Amino acid sequence: MDMRLKSTLIKSLLAALLLVAAAAPARAQFLDGASGLMLAPSADMHPSGTFMITNTWLHPEVLPPFPWGYHTFGYSFNITFWSRFEFAYILTLINGSKMANPPSHWWAVMRNQDRHFYAKLLLLKENEFGLNWMPALAVGVSDPVTGAVSGEYVESLTAIDNQNGYFNRYFATLTKHFDTKIGQIGVHAGYQYSFRTDRSLTGPVGGVNWRPKWVQNDWVKLNLMAEYDSRTFNVGLVTTIYRDHFDLLVLLQDMKYFSFGVRYKLVLF
Repeated sequence: MDMRLKSTLIKSLLAALLLVAAAAPARAQFLDGASGLMLAPSADMHPSGTFMITNTWLHPEVLPPFPWGYHTFGYSFNITFWSRFEFAYILTLINGSKMANPPSHWWAVMRNQDRHFYAKLLLLKENEFGLNWMPALAVGVSDPVTGAVSGEYVESLTAIDNQNGYFNRYFATLTKHFDTKIGQIGVHAGYQYSFRTDRSLTGPVGGVNWRPKWVQNDWVKLNLMAEYDSRTFNVGLVTTIYRDHFDLLVLLQDMKYFSFGVRYKLVLF
C-alpha cells in the first residue's frame, strides 16, 4: 500500500475515533444510568431539572453472575432536582430462557426485568462557602431494598444474597476539578459498601477524568475517564453531541470487557 494512502487512512481512522469519543462531563454510570464515572460513583451532579433516558448494552462481566452470565440490555430514567438530588429508576433485562425452569412462552427470552432505584444527595458543592479548596461531597444508594419474599420487601440482603438486590450498594464520594493548560481534570475518591456476598462491591472507589480543551464546544465534547470501582480498573469515555442532548457512553471494564450506551438529555425546568 502506498505510504501516503496508508498515512491518510490512519489519520482518517483516528479522526473518526475522536468524533465518536467526543464527550461531556464525567456523568455516565452504566449500571445506574446516573451521574458519575463509569461504574464508580462521583460527586458530580447535573444541572437542576435535567431529565435523562439511558439505554445500555451490557457485558456479563459488568453484571452480577446471577441471573445473568450473558450480554443483556438495560435502560433507565433519571431526573435531578436543585442540582443536589438525583433519582433514577433502572431496568435490566433477564433472559428467561436461561433460568433453571424456563417458561415455554416465546417471550421468555427478554420478558423478565430486574428493577431498582438509585438516589444521590450532594451534601457540599465544590468551592462552596467561598472556599476554593473544598471538594464536592455526595452520598448515595443503589438498589437499597430487595424482595420479594411472599410479596414482602426486606431491608437486608444477608439472608438471601443470591436472590434479589443485585445492584445493592451505599457510597460516599468526593470530587474536585482543576483547570489546566490542557483542559479540566477531575479527581474522584470515595468508599462504597454492599450487602451482597456473591461478588465484592465493598471497598474504596475512585478515578480521574480529563476534558481536553480542544474538543469542548456546543456540538461535540470529549471526556476520557479511568477508574477503580472496588473490583476492577476500567477506562471509558462519554460522547456528547448536538448541544448536550445526546451522549455516547463507552466502557472497557477490567481493561478488556466492552459495554456501550446511548443517552438522551433534556432540561425540563
